[in-house]
Amino acid sequence: MFRLIKQLIGLIILAAIVFLALSLWQGGSPFRWFGSKSEWAGEVIKKKSQEVGEEADRIKKKTGDFKDTTKKVGEGIKKTGEAIEEITGSKSKK
Repeated sequence: MFRLIKQLIGLIILAAIVFLALSLWQGGSPFRWFGSKSEWAGEVIKKKSQEVGEEADRIKKKTGDFKDTTKKVGEGIKKTGEAIEEITGSKSKK
């Protein structure tokens, strides 16, 4: 536990030193660049998540339709089986 805390503190100190070095060396341009790239990545992620969400909705609808069709076919087979049992006079019931 102390090892993890020590590593986190070291990482925070390292990040602060890198921040200060970049600030003194190049000003705010690296941070603005990172912000603009993050924005672009956020837009791309948002767009792709919308596309993925729409595709997931289509898949859910298809599986729902397939489930309903399977249920209807199963009921039809059951009714047909019962009709055959009545015609043949089968007396063995499970």
